[in-house]
Amino acid sequence: MTDIPDLKHQLRCAMRERRSQIPEPLRQEQSLAASLLAEREVLGPLRHERNRPLTVFIYASFRDEPDTSELMNNCWRQGDRVLVPKVAGAGRFELYELKGAGELLPGAWGIPEPAEHTGIWPENRWSEIDLVVVPGLAYDRTGGRIGFGGGFYDRFMDALQRSEGGGAGAIIGALAFQEQILTDCIPMEPHDFRVDLLFTASGTIYIHESSENLCLRNPRKGN
Repeated sequence: MTDIPDLKHQLRCAMRERRSQIPEPLRQEQSLAASLLAEREVLGPLRHERNRPLTVFIYASFRDEPDTSELMNNCWRQGDRVLVPKVAGAGRFELYELKGAGELLPGAWGIPEPAEHTGIWPENRWSEIDLVVVPGLAYDRTGGRIGFGGGFYDRFMDALQRSEGGGAGAIIGALAFQEQILTDCIPMEPHDFRVDLLFTASGTIYIHESSENLCLRNPRKGN
């Protein structure tokens, strides 16, 4: 019987290949449509409900990942705070606040990273994050996700939950190509986290709650 780590390895290989086969124009088209719908269906209502700009964690996309640049631009246009991760060693992230796209520069292996002059967002303020947008190779309709195998986001989510005192905390979402959403359940281990919603070109997929309930989660009023 194949164990879960082996199943995950096989799925990662298959999904890397599937994603690489999506033509670049289609990737850009889906990324833009998903970002605009995310703003209309989730971020806009969330700002309205909380009556303030948001603090949003967004990964800096690379190669054939869903392009997060328009999502970031939408947030900046609305006055939101945008936080971007940078690998800090020992399998963990540091978060940096970006004021604009010009503060992202090629880092290790060409992956975009915050420029040196950008400010670190301290861990004791992670509880202020309203929305986390994570990368991944595949997702299912129960919120299952498979990443790249490094465990960075699993550890980040664990630290984020601790910073929130185990409360409802940030909404967890992902920008996803249609080709990344599976009908079968992704094999999951106890340390794996699930997403609350998927931003797609055909609209937002809500895993656990309605749009109204998502907007009411963690209604902090201050920045």
